[in-house]
Amino acid sequence: MNNLPPEHKAYFDKAEEILKYKFKNREYLQLALTHRSYTNQLKKHGDIYNNERIEFLGDAVLELIISDYLYRNYPDFSEGILTLVRSTIVRTTSLSKAVEEIGIGECIIMGKGEEKTGGRTKPYILANIFESIVGALFLDGGIKVASEFIFRTLKAHADHIITHKKYVDPKTQLQEITQNHFKKTPVYTIIHESGPAHEKNYVAAVLVDKKKLGEGTGSSKQRAEEDAAEKALETIDKLISSSNA
Repeated sequence: MNNLPPEHKAYFDKAEEILKYKFKNREYLQLALTHRSYTNQLKKHGDIYNNERIEFLGDAVLELIISDYLYRNYPDFSEGILTLVRSTIVRTTSLSKAVEEIGIGECIIMGKGEEKTGGRTKPYILANIFESIVGALFLDGGIKVASEFIFRTLKAHADHIITHKKYVDPKTQLQEITQNHFKKTPVYTIIHESGPAHEKNYVAAVLVDKKKLGEGTGSSKQRAEEDAAEKALETIDKLISSSNA
């Protein structure tokens, strides 16, 4: 997995600059930034050549760090609320936004086909990159380095989620709002799906009274519907704000 073209060194240099961390073993960073589509293009199949194994580790480290933070800082939260808050903080929407904000999506090494279809902006790919970076930082620098990255990129999201109680399931939030304001129930439909069986991507739309209020994407139908519900909540917020102005 070390035989990447020399020009990819620029990706690693840029990534280290963004992460504000110099890797002792750059192979961890290389794995974290290499998407399956690139290794498939090279006909190197198997997740030992891309970021899927290190993403698996990063996912576990991320959950541990967020769980520890919530447990220590919110002693009044029940186990159920802690679980809801954590799952909201580490969901695809939050992680992909964090990656977009720091701009590390431009450093992803991916296949030409994925690049042409906008792979660098797909939320599920960006969320996976976040987790794989956490895994790489943990392996190279330990829990302290991984924690510093997580808090630098996610703490503002976490505080917003907790302050505004965004940890309630967005589909539940949307249903409560549409029934209160419009006396209607949201209807979800999957309008597109793409990718191989092991890496599906779904696009869902949510309609209220036959009017589309949001469209979302995700690696499962449920996640796509949740993303669509979040987009619809943003749309409704604007509608209610403008009507009250």
